[in-house]
Amino acid sequence: MLAGAPNRPHINQGKHHTQALLCLARRRADVLFAMLRDGTFYEPQPAAAR
Repeated sequence: MLAGAPNRPHINQGKHHTQALLCLARRRADVLFAMLRDGTFYEPQPAAAR
């Protein structure tokens, strides 16, 4: 899994570590499924400036 800011909200919501990991894995699986369904490639979006 990728580390960084998009992963932090689940930890900050008070979820236990296992729940947070499952939530992130589900999100990754949803993205992969959509890519296969649509026949597209992953194109990361640049991070928004803070």
